[in-house]
Amino acid sequence: MAVGFNPADSSNASAPTIPIVSICIPTLNGALWIREAIESALAQDFSSFEVVVCDDASDDDTVVLAQQFADERVRVVANRQRVGMARNWNRSIRASQGTFVKFLMQDDLLAPDCIGRMLEVMNAEPHVGMVFSARELAFEDPADAASIDFRERFSDVHARLGPLARVNHGRLLFAAMERDRFRDNMIGEPTAVLVRRDSLLRLGLFNIKLRQLTDLELWLRIAFSYDVGFISEPLATFRVHQGSASAANERSGGAWLDRVWLLEGLRMHPEIRIQLSSRAGTRVRLLTYANAGKRLIADGPGSMRPRLRELGDYLRFRLPRRRHDPLHEPLAR
Repeated sequence: MAVGFNPADSSNASAPTIPIVSICIPTLNGALWIREAIESALAQDFSSFEVVVCDDASDDDTVVLAQQFADERVRVVANRQRVGMARNWNRSIRASQGTFVKFLMQDDLLAPDCIGRMLEVMNAEPHVGMVFSARELAFEDPADAASIDFRERFSDVHARLGPLARVNHGRLLFAAMERDRFRDNMIGEPTAVLVRRDSLLRLGLFNIKLRQLTDLELWLRIAFSYDVGFISEPLATFRVHQGSASAANERSGGAWLDRVWLLEGLRMHPEIRIQLSSRAGTRVRLLTYANAGKRLIADGPGSMRPRLRELGDYLRFRLPRRRHDPLHEPLAR
């Protein structure tokens, strides 16, 4: 049975031992894919893990399908009311118990050796805050123009970080993405990433203001503070389809202010704020604000009213009394 989310409940393990890895699957209307995602999680060749499905008040049978797994490692947590993508991602982590957090999006898949391979890096390198791998792309419509463009831009997006070793200095990766003005997620989607829980305890969870760059902003904060592991073989499959949150944001333009909120999230970290105060960092910020201004009016009068409300929310955040409003929900021990 699915249960309503209560953060206080997440510290009480139902199993006799705390799992080493939590596979967190945040869901919303994922009935088409959720069974395959959970099956790929349960097929891991590493045994000490739990699967936490955190559903954001789906309108379809996502919860029912997830509950059908007669496996004590699978827990289903259902929000009574919809909280939005970033908060639901955070709730999936807060409902978990593992020393390491492995993300798995509802429409993606893990290779059977994914967790085991990533843990090899984590266990050998205590200063690594996260490990990511190459991933395969699975297209709903490979001949579609958007699919072709995505394949050309993002099939080997990690290559744009430069030569990658098994363990990399995180600030060098941060610098590479800063030179790109934080436009693209060169680390990859959450399904390709495993994170050390201690890094989330220190840095906080996903930025609740972001819609599209939610994962990138967290990867940047971790990379600035830790070494980053990399595995060149693809250990995950990322589905590209028109029903994804990314595709919906692209169609609606709903993430028009994301890069501004990304910078605000990064600037809450004192050392990153110093980095972004350099000449190069200042240029990135000015270009980001200018591009947001263009996006504000780009789609015509029909999109203006909701965007003005979002702009007002941002300007209120910039007021001196609001500058310390939390963007990153904390993770309690």
